[in-house]
Amino acid sequence: MNVATSVRETFRLRARNTNINDLTLLATDYLNHFNEALMLAEMVADMPEMLEDFSDWQPCSYLDHFRQSGIADRELAIEAYPYSPPEYRLTLERITQQLDDEIQGLQQHFRETLTANEANSEDAAVVARCQTIRGLIDKAGGIINGYVPKASPALVRKDGKEGPLDQEAISALFG
Repeated sequence: MNVATSVRETFRLRARNTNINDLTLLATDYLNHFNEALMLAEMVADMPEMLEDFSDWQPCSYLDHFRQSGIADRELAIEAYPYSPPEYRLTLERITQQLDDEIQGLQQHFRETLTANEANSEDAAVVARCQTIRGLIDKAGGIINGYVPKASPALVRKDGKEGPLDQEAISALFG
């Protein structure tokens, strides 16, 4: 057993009966950051006065989220993160980058299309983006809870190199 594996196992023992998944060493509390953005986006569609609140949302890394968090297991979440197996941590990072991009794209869409007193909850682009965001949040939750195969070919791009996953590759992870 190498040192990294030994440290990972130590963190897994510490994570038992906490908010940190003892397999992945990741915490679903991070998803609250994205759920908040989704909730605000869905509200903006009906209440344009919420646009400012939604526009204030900014990307936040996993570690920064926990540095700012008040949850009891925040220190463990921060300490364990580098030891999360890469098949979980790297996949989560790729999906959260997609979440950041989708949410920021939706912020831009609202700024370009929403007038001060005119909301449109039927806007197909908003509905589609919110569905995409919800799907990515669900996939991120699956990863945090250990639903990524240890040796997934979907972690490799079509050109055979490791890199950011596209939506098709992420969908393939979950069948």
